[in-house]
Amino acid sequence: MIVDEDFFQDFLGMRNEYVDMTEIIRRLQQNIFDPVEYEKAIKWTREYCLEGEDQNPVELKKSHRENDAIWEVVVKMTFIFRDLMTGNPKLKEMGFGEEANGHNAIAMGFQGQRQWTDFMPNGDFSEAILNSSFDWNGIREAFIVATENDTLNGISILFGHLLGNRAQVFADVRTDVSTHSRTVG
Repeated sequence: MIVDEDFFQDFLGMRNEYVDMTEIIRRLQQNIFDPVEYEKAIKWTREYCLEGEDQNPVELKKSHRENDAIWEVVVKMTFIFRDLMTGNPKLKEMGFGEEANGHNAIAMGFQGQRQWTDFMPNGDFSEAILNSSFDWNGIREAFIVATENDTLNGISILFGHLLGNRAQVFADVRTDVSTHSRTVG
């Protein structure tokens, strides 16, 4: 998906900023997230985010160990997304002053398909939990995060959140289907 900067800047009065996905890898590899909150979050995730039945063919099924590793990565990605948006003073205490600032973002998108998901877990957990109004810390303001950096859905989520003052459903069904309809006659 290509972001239509004219729409954002001229129509909405919003400035676009871009962060390469290598920054997420860097923060994962260098543990640039709050380790205390991570321990709380991974415990909460294991308790409340239960895995359903894996209906993949046997040769594609992941082991329990592989699934645990995926959960660890997606929880860390959640911190990284949030910290990129709003910053985190804990990062400054850890020696990451620039990273602690965040980007003062009202919304973000994550370009997951396929450059990321061919070798890393997808961003669905991070996107869903951030778009909700709760997490391991309890009730909180929802973060606006679009999947696959889909700016049209991201704007729909943002408008719904700002106009309704509520968390929005995270699913790809938000796209206006009228653009795909045909005239019958």
